[in-house]
Amino acid sequence: MARTRPTLSPLDPAQRYSIDEAIAYLRSSRKTAYDDIREGRLATIKEGKRRFVPGSEIARRSRLPSNGDPQVRGS
Repeated sequence: MARTRPTLSPLDPAQRYSIDEAIAYLRSSRKTAYDDIREGRLATIKEGKRRFVPGSEIARRSRLPSNGDPQVRGS
């Protein structure tokens, strides 16, 4: 069954996001996201068995503007 990307709301740098949410904000594949985590290019927080990506890390990687508009990306 194909995964659907979650609906994106403005990015909050103080919030933490699931891997699937981070993938949607970063416009990345699951493989790329997990490769980046394994290689240390994407910081995560582990809580129990779950892993989260800090909003500040998504903002840093995607260069989203402060309003979090997912349609606008820096060059």
